[in-house]
Amino acid sequence: MANDIKDKVKSLYEIMKDEKIEELEVNSKDYKLCIKRKNPDEVKQFAAAAPVKTQAAAAEVQTEQQPKHEAAVSGETIKSPITGVFYKSPSPSSPAFAKEGDIVETGKTLCIVEAMKVMNEIKATFKVKIVKILAENGKPVNSGQDLFEVEKV
Repeated sequence: MANDIKDKVKSLYEIMKDEKIEELEVNSKDYKLCIKRKNPDEVKQFAAAAPVKTQAAAAEVQTEQQPKHEAAVSGETIKSPITGVFYKSPSPSSPAFAKEGDIVETGKTLCIVEAMKVMNEIKATFKVKIVKILAENGKPVNSGQDLFEVEKV
């Protein structure tokens, strides 16, 4: 388990270096991880504008996600197993994997969560009816965040 987490941290750090991300926070039901990179050259280069924009963008994302996440969900939900970007379809021109009202068979793909440039298919673990899609297409989702409200069929 410790090596698994160590490998994940290393992978996240490498992505942060490649994408020039200075800070990353991951929240899980099992742990909370915050990684901050400090490279003097990058800090000088981005010191004036980027932190303000990044904080403003992060505040907007949190503001947008808070009401949806706090919305009253009466039935069972399917949660995101990872932090990433939610996609309803395999490409912008393709139809959604599942729509509200659809009956989805066990093992069928419900959506994709892109994390670290890897497309992770989220599949139904049991036969369900999609009551409501709780995540917004193309927007970030957190690990443990409700993606779908469902009813077992």
